[in-house]
Amino acid sequence: MCISEAGEFPGEVAGEVDSPALRAWLLRLETGSALEWDDREGQRVFRCSETPDNGFPMFGKVFKEASKAKRAFQNAVRLAEAGVPVPRPVGWVRMGTEAVWVSEVLRGCVSFEAAWLGLVHEDPLCRRMMALLRAVADTLRAMHAAGFVHGGLDMRSLWLHEDGAGGWDRAWLLNLERGRFVTSLSEAVRGRDLAPIRLPSDMERVLWEMMTEPEPVSDAFRKAVKRARRCPGGGCGHDSGRVGLSDKDVWIWDDRSMQAIPALKSRDKRKYYRPADALEMAGASLRYGRAVRRACAALMEEAWTQPVSLKGRVGLSINLEPDRFEKERKWLSPLGPLPLLVRLYHHETLSRQRYAVEAVRKLQAEGYKVTVALVQDRRAVRFPEKWADFVARAGGSLSGFVEAFEVGHAVNRVKWGLWNLKEYQGLLAPFANWQDRYPQIPLWGPAGIDFEFPRLLPFLDQMPEGMGWSVFSHHMYVDRRGAPENEQAGFDTVRKLAMARAIARVHPGCEERVIVSEVNWPLSGTGVWSPVGSPYQSPGPRHKDPSVDEETYAAYMVRYILLALCSGMADRVYWWNLAAHGFGLIDDRAASGWRPRPAYHAFKRLVELADSSTYRSRTVTESASDWCLNFEGARGGFPLAWDASGTGSPLAGFEGG
Repeated sequence: MCISEAGEFPGEVAGEVDSPALRAWLLRLETGSALEWDDREGQRVFRCSETPDNGFPMFGKVFKEASKAKRAFQNAVRLAEAGVPVPRPVGWVRMGTEAVWVSEVLRGCVSFEAAWLGLVHEDPLCRRMMALLRAVADTLRAMHAAGFVHGGLDMRSLWLHEDGAGGWDRAWLLNLERGRFVTSLSEAVRGRDLAPIRLPSDMERVLWEMMTEPEPVSDAFRKAVKRARRCPGGGCGHDSGRVGLSDKDVWIWDDRSMQAIPALKSRDKRKYYRPADALEMAGASLRYGRAVRRACAALMEEAWTQPVSLKGRVGLSINLEPDRFEKERKWLSPLGPLPLLVRLYHHETLSRQRYAVEAVRKLQAEGYKVTVALVQDRRAVRFPEKWADFVARAGGSLSGFVEAFEVGHAVNRVKWGLWNLKEYQGLLAPFANWQDRYPQIPLWGPAGIDFEFPRLLPFLDQMPEGMGWSVFSHHMYVDRRGAPENEQAGFDTVRKLAMARAIARVHPGCEERVIVSEVNWPLSGTGVWSPVGSPYQSPGPRHKDPSVDEETYAAYMVRYILLALCSGMADRVYWWNLAAHGFGLIDDRAASGWRPRPAYHAFKRLVELADSSTYRSRTVTESASDWCLNFEGARGGFPLAWDASGTGSPLAGFEGG
């Protein structure tokens, strides 16, 4: 795009749109009747819906210094020539002692700030946020590749247009009057230039990594951002707090990995922790610790010594989404009427919640024993009256149709919306005197995750009057960097579950039953659909990646379930879940349609075995890695054996039962 010769014209015009009519129109801007003037943060701007024969509406910004209008126009021309998205430049012209820069109007667009806040407040879907960050990252990368330093960038200097499919076409660069082109652009200069863009820290990490991929973000860039933000007035962009929403209240849902996504890095979470929680955790450990350790030791003595009927102990989680529920039912049917666990999400719309309730009723009518997990989000904490309504609707519509409610989800993970024990206490408030109101719906909890029982002990002390757990439910993921027999801090899967059962035995708020309500392994090669790959896969190799291939996944699943149930430490295990690209028994993104993985067939065989078999004893072998469990089935006794140091399955070649 060239600039036309100015001649006697008091400014410049882009050659692509230049015409006598346009020049005459520019000279009449001060008196133009079709102009819609406005003040934007102290600066006069206008829009023009009537165009002077060039076919598009225009936008103008008035500057007190002609040099700024000229610079904005010339920068826009050079950036457009370099392929950087900017509004089509029209020209600039002096107006008395002032000057105006004119470009094409960006129709149907919103600022980066408005787009981000709209998602955070109204539609916190991870894939849309990632699409937004991708569009912005592409423009920032192109801007710096062109050698341009913006000099005044913030979240209002980038505007985007939705593409109609939940994403954004591109991000346009605005406010170019301070910018300059340089011959060499260092990482330090780039960092200072982008420092005013402020997002919750983990989302900011994703933006920077998208911008530099496939190379990692340099240390020099990160340091420059930090230094710029420490300067008075430096990097003071507009973050979520500008409209009354703290970064700790940003809650993001990822429908690809079916989990909440952290908005903040670990170090930035710490400032929101409640110091009193550490004291309460220490106090709970002192009150219960000795009794729990004694009970755990006794349980380990009891492990493997009692017969265990496996019937009804192997469960599965499925989704209740309208566009996939019927498919899930089709693949569920061959597995028989096994126990099911489904999620009812507070963050979903009322219509989606109603659909889920009807789906639960259908499953119950088909003979499935269904437990419903009531899953909170951050709004459940911020707006307790909405959470109370959600709980009341669930209780009223599902009483008589469910085996139990699991209350909360991963309550010891702040990404799921809870920052402290006081907030957790508020989450439980609607369950006061629950059994008086809904005697047909026992409660499971506290639904913590991972091997963090000292942190969970004080959660058990938060129950209101008239509430208790009929089951100690837990999402017991092992360390996952290897087999289920592996140890973490000296605890393997069985000993971890023994600790959970010991807590249930000791704490007065629990009955002594333990249910693993969620567990799986992430699958290799599934990208952002994996629970360890979402929301964005950083450039470079992954360190300590727990992902496994499909055959290993199937073997680990069978071994985990047998260890948990036959040891007597868990009463039931729910596998998460039936159909998911990143971790399911079925690949729901296969090119040929839904594809059963080896784990689906292994799970089916395991359920058949469980329905007709009883665990009797464990044969202790000379090698610590060799496992042999003995069962009694319809056709007599049979063993299931495996080598814990390998990736083999106990069901490989198995024909007994």
